Amino acid sequence: MRVFKPRIGSGDDGYTYCIITKRKVPKTHSCIEFVGALDEAEASLGLAQSLLEALAPNLSEEAKILEYMQKILFRIGFTLAGHNCIDNSDVRRIEEYIDEYASEIEPLFVLNGGHPAAAATSFARATIRRAERSYWRCIAEAELASSKKETIAKLLNRLSDLAFLLQIHINKVTNKKTQRATCRE
Repeated sequence: MRVFKPRIGSGDDGYTYCIITKRKVPKTHSCIEFVGALDEAEASLGLAQSLLEALAPNLSEEAKILEYMQKILFRIGFTLAGHNCIDNSDVRRIEEYIDEYASEIEPLFVLNGGHPAAAATSFARATIRRAERSYWRCIAEAELASSKKETIAKLLNRLSDLAFLLQIHINKVTNKKTQRATCRE
């Protein structure tokens, strides 16, 4: 078994290797920001998934969906590193989940909160949205010519939609209130 040994100090000069551009770039490079945003989004989904497993074991199917969403984020990173890890079937699968959960809610703006797993899922939604914004900056700056560019954009957009719907669903199933946001108190 190969042992992982971190390169302590290799980024002390403010530069790091970018899997997307295949070269060392400043740590402030838009593609490094994107990789970091993917990492944050994956971690926040992991938090939501672990809270769901610990506090609402009756929602095991939803916990599996959150884990699937984590894996999609990693597969997006692998794809940008040059592997072929995503395709339109992933978009369709996410859209099927969206259709399933969208049927039980009406369009609304909501305050984040309720069940801890719902709040964490909402936080994941916000971090996925940040990843989506940084993705567009990255592909513009790196002039990325990936054949998967459109699929990645769709996946990031759909993942945040699904996280929103799961937040509301988790609150509904756990009998926690999803509070509407309005222009009045």
